[in-house]
Order: sequence, then structure tokens, then C-alpha cells
Amino acid sequence: MGKIISRAWRAALLNRKAFTEAFFDDDAAADGAIVVAAVGAITYLGTRARLGALDRFSLTDLLQILIASVASWLILAFATWITATRLFGSSRRPQTMIAMHGLAALPLVLELGGAIVGAVGLVWYLVVLVVATQEASDLDLRKSVVSVLVGFAAAVLVRALISVPFAVFSGLF
Repeated sequence: MGKIISRAWRAALLNRKAFTEAFFDDDAAADGAIVVAAVGAITYLGTRARLGALDRFSLTDLLQILIASVASWLILAFATWITATRLFGSSRRPQTMIAMHGLAALPLVLELGGAIVGAVGLVWYLVVLVVATQEASDLDLRKSVVSVLVGFAAAVLVRALISVPFAVFSGLF
């Protein structure tokens, strides 16, 4: 577990070596899933604690956050990969993009600091995604930025769609 946190922290600090290590690590995608799920759970629980609402903890809400976090990560990485390969001619595997994007999630924990600090965390996250995309696809900065923004838009759309069944499910019970 220490290796995963160390690599995610180095990736958050834009250390390209962390992404290079992930490129050659067969377990990097699984490590990314752990980072993404942990960030989602920590953010949910930490926000509840910050708002003094731990008494309103909901397993359904936590499950929704975990599913949405992992789904958003996968959709973002895959949409970024599609953009990088189809639009810009990159020839790398989608697993590489998925693994490297999983390492990028750590700055999203800043959401615990409220809306403004959370916005800083989101921008930081997007910057880390651009570096990860550059490393995963060998694209230049401009093409990596476009690829990430297309992927981010797809992930936002899918996350909004995922929340609908949970809202209906919560309303029924």
C-alpha cells in the first residue's frame, strides 16, 4: 500500500518517473483503482465529517460515490485514449492510459477544504492528467490538453447519468 501512495503522491507532484514506473508495472491499473476508490471514500467521509453530518452517513451514498468515481476514472481515461489515438494518431494501449490516469486522482482530496480549495484540487488534477496523457501517448502538450478536456467532458456526462438511477433507488426506499 505504501508503494501505491508514494507513486500517487509523486504523480501529483508531476514527477514523470512515477508515470514511467506505472508504464512498466502490470499492477498499475489495479493500483489506480485503489487510489481512485480511496479518494472517493475519503472525500465522502471527510466532507460528511467537515459538515458535522456523520450521523447521516449512508451506505447507498458511499456506494454511489465509489461507483461514480471508478466509472468516471475509466470513462475519462478511455475517452482521453480514444481522442489521443483517433484524433491525434497516438498508438498506445488503453490500459496504459487507464493505469496512468488512476495515479492522478490524489489532488481531488482537496475537495475536503470546501468549494474554492476543491476547485484548486480539480485544476491540479487536470494538470496531472495532462502530464499522464503526455507520458501515456507521446503527444505534445496541446494535443494532451485537448485529449484530457474531451475525456473530462465525457466523464462529467456519464457521472451525471449514473446519478439518476441512484436518485430513483433512494426515492423508492
